[in-house]
Amino acid sequence: MAELKFDWSACIVSGGAELINRVEAARAEYSSVCSEYFDYLVSKAGKTGVHGDRFEESACGFLLLDNLLKKNGIDRRDLAIMRDSGGRPCIINRSDIDFSISHSEGAALCCLAIGADASVGADIQHARETDPQRIEELAKTFMQQRELHMLQISSAADRKNMFYHEWTRRESYFKRCGQDDLPMSGIFREGIIRACGREHYYCISLPENDD
Repeated sequence: MAELKFDWSACIVSGGAELINRVEAARAEYSSVCSEYFDYLVSKAGKTGVHGDRFEESACGFLLLDNLLKKNGIDRRDLAIMRDSGGRPCIINRSDIDFSISHSEGAALCCLAIGADASVGADIQHARETDPQRIEELAKTFMQQRELHMLQISSAADRKNMFYHEWTRRESYFKRCGQDDLPMSGIFREGIIRACGREHYYCISLPENDD
């Protein structure tokens, strides 16, 4: 596989009603093929999702993408952005450009990949669960037995770190590959964003560079 260039950005969700104006202003720079995506995005304004105002999170995710496209010199009018069967936005007319957007309770993340057969997956999670027992219960839904054992013998702090790193790693891998088969392959870039008294764990999944 040829070398893949990737760029990413994250932000704390803010902007309120002004976000609609920013999204509509950016919309003018895209092809009319993207209208369905923009209509869907704007239609979320004023609606409250499970974890709060999802329009703000989705809008911030799009604006991160918009900035990354401009930063990397990509003509936005050439892109056909639509939603896939799972509702996620994707570029359907360029195999050399891929992106992944994620948001979670006050933070948004976007990663852009450029190169032949580009693919990328990104995930961010607010570290809301801190109780060791609750973390162990949730871990049982996706971790293998060996991983669970390592989790159980870890300190409370290490348990939280292991849980969220493994969670975001699996989610980002699934977004990139469309499957969660183990063992997971590829490159993972992960970290923690600390802001406004919160912790958000993130992971970016990229294919291995075989060259």
